[in-house]
Amino acid sequence: MVPDASKLDEAIDAATSQFRQSRKLSVKQKDNFQIRKSDFIVNTLMDNIKYLSGAAVVLGLITLLGSTIGLMNVLLVSVTERTQEIGIRKALGAKKSDIKTQFFIESIILGQLGGILGIILGVLSGNMVAYLLKIGTVLPWAWMILGLVICLIVSILAGLLPASRAAKLNPIESLRYE
Repeated sequence: MVPDASKLDEAIDAATSQFRQSRKLSVKQKDNFQIRKSDFIVNTLMDNIKYLSGAAVVLGLITLLGSTIGLMNVLLVSVTERTQEIGIRKALGAKKSDIKTQFFIESIILGQLGGILGIILGVLSGNMVAYLLKIGTVLPWAWMILGLVICLIVSILAGLLPASRAAKLNPIESLRYE
């Protein structure tokens, strides 16, 4: 380690000379050791972070797919459990668009509540880690807004099938359902 970066090359030459002497290498022999500067380690770590970031994106997409399917499943169960309610609403004059809107609103509310809960847990855990490491905290507002937008898109996609199924229910068949 050198106190001044301008003396780094001199330090490398001195270390090379010391290693060659300790390993008893003649002038004609190649070095049988390597001296690496700290920027090599940084570059290696940055290359590995690219792969780690890619894996995180893939895992995130798989998680998004799973959460979309899970939310859709919850809404389909809700449609099944509320078949009589849908039949009564339709018998009283509710249009298909009213039923679709109801289930889309439920889907969006569920998705946004999940997003808000995720942000709260993320901020709390991030602050806890920052406190334990004695570093400052940062609130990534852009990422939090992006997370809520993604939750909105996921909830809309998850609500498509249940909302259309609920709107297509026959009111007479729905009233008979138990």
